[in-house]
Amino acid sequence: MSSSDADLACCASQDDAPLLRRVVAPSRSQWEWITSICCALSYACTYFWRYPAFVLPPDVLDVPVRGGFTLRSCISFAFIGGFAAAKLPAAHFASSRLFFRHRRTLLLSLITSSMLIEGAGLAAPHPAAKVGAVFASAFLSSFLWGCMLTYLEGRVTTERHVALATLCLIYAGNASRGALVSSSSSSSSSSS
Repeated sequence: MSSSDADLACCASQDDAPLLRRVVAPSRSQWEWITSICCALSYACTYFWRYPAFVLPPDVLDVPVRGGFTLRSCISFAFIGGFAAAKLPAAHFASSRLFFRHRRTLLLSLITSSMLIEGAGLAAPHPAAKVGAVFASAFLSSFLWGCMLTYLEGRVTTERHVALATLCLIYAGNASRGALVSSSSSSSSSSS
């Protein structure tokens, strides 16, 4: 190899080096905010898969299930029952060593499982499957807020992270209900 080839090879490697240096890993503080924003937004998204069960078309919701109860009332009972039944297990789980060792993985698993169970269950043809899916999804969703707060606590800026999560919670609750009201009113006006 000639000296000019060696000079070109040296220059090529030096030209590549600044590109690598420009890619800067986020600082610890930036990672905390990225994590906080992701937690807040993912929790906010849970509202958009929880509430659609209540605005299914009337031909789906008004199907009798058992004892004179319609699917609409059974889904309501399952929703409330799932949240109520999970309170003590969720408190135990959020304070367990298992959760502390694997917080991010378990939190993501809870969010994903809750979404998939409700989505798949509501697509099932049998009313009991729909009710069971809403109960299971509500049960898992009951874990989310406490686990998310446990995940965010212990940081210097915990209060700011919780404030962001609360802001997203308030917005998402109202936005999901508003989106559902507008979708149900547009579907009822198109069916008339």
